Amino acid sequence: MRTTFVIVAAALALLGCAEKKPIQQPPQGVQAQKVEYQLSDHDGFRFSAVVTPDMEVPLAFRVPGYVVSLKQVRGQDGRMRDVAEGDHFNRGAVLVQIRTSEYQDKVKQASSQIEATEAAAVKAKLDFERAGRLYEAQSITKPEYDAAKAQFDATQAEVRAARAQTSEAEVALRDTSLVMPFNGDIVKKSVDLGAFVGPGSPVLVVANTDVVKITVGVPDTTVQSIKLGQPVQVAIDAFPNRTFTAHISRVSSAADTTTKNFDVEVAIPNREHLLKTGMIGSLHMEKATVAETTPALMVPISAIVQSAGGNYGVFVVANTGSGEVARLRAVETGAVAGTDIAIVKGLVSGDKIIISGANLLKDGQPVEVLQ
Repeated sequence: MRTTFVIVAAALALLGCAEKKPIQQPPQGVQAQKVEYQLSDHDGFRFSAVVTPDMEVPLAFRVPGYVVSLKQVRGQDGRMRDVAEGDHFNRGAVLVQIRTSEYQDKVKQASSQIEATEAAAVKAKLDFERAGRLYEAQSITKPEYDAAKAQFDATQAEVRAARAQTSEAEVALRDTSLVMPFNGDIVKKSVDLGAFVGPGSPVLVVANTDVVKITVGVPDTTVQSIKLGQPVQVAIDAFPNRTFTAHISRVSSAADTTTKNFDVEVAIPNREHLLKTGMIGSLHMEKATVAETTPALMVPISAIVQSAGGNYGVFVVANTGSGEVARLRAVETGAVAGTDIAIVKGLVSGDKIIISGANLLKDGQPVEVLQ
């Protein structure tokens, strides 16, 4: 019995030691690269860009109805056809018309109501004036005079209500026509002849492309070097032998809550309508102060993380006796060139930094560099 007790106690002790042993986590897979000195584009910043219209508006009816006509244009074959995507129209052109008969009837009913209330108001006015003379002559009592006045006031209110109803009916009749609000192009069409459209449902989307714009997100280390009105050179893939001169038209005052970048908008004159919505290209912004082009340690912006105290840092792959770990190293950043940023202090040539998934790492965490 004593021997059995000793064996059981030893087994429990071993079990307790096993429970206290920490669980080894597998290394985190990361991508890394060595940093080296290279020439950085200190003369400016380059970003990819997508062309968007200066103004884009969805058009919808305020009142419901059946579509009875669409704007007719002459096609390439010489025949007339319905309005389509890509057509250009001037301000005031009637693009879509819904049935007007019921709205015309409402205008007529409201107009008839005005005539009836105005006739009643004329009679009430005469009665009130007569009551006033009789009351002054003490031929009627005060309650009779007050009743005539109340009737006069009521008919005046009915006239105002009837006129307002007529005005509303006339507005609804005018709203049976969908009118082009400015000179521009049809970029989307979702209505056909005979379709029923409800109030507020967009049937056309129109855009003004006399001026087009591109919007890019730039980090806080770059936005301080960008000024309103600053000239920008834009290259569009569809025109490889031509560049377009534009100017910065807007710089956001607050960073995007998700990307932490600031929106910078560039306006491009497009009087020849060569640039179309969705075209892809790149833009080059010259810095407000140009620095000399010198070699610099350049790292991807994706490698930069927030270190203690709100400063910047990068994770460097360090070798230990048991494997590779990620070590957070504080750095001082410099100029941005596209998707790379210069490191002024904190790294040396040959350091292997983590460029993917850095925001998910902790200092000292085991890592495995993926090839």
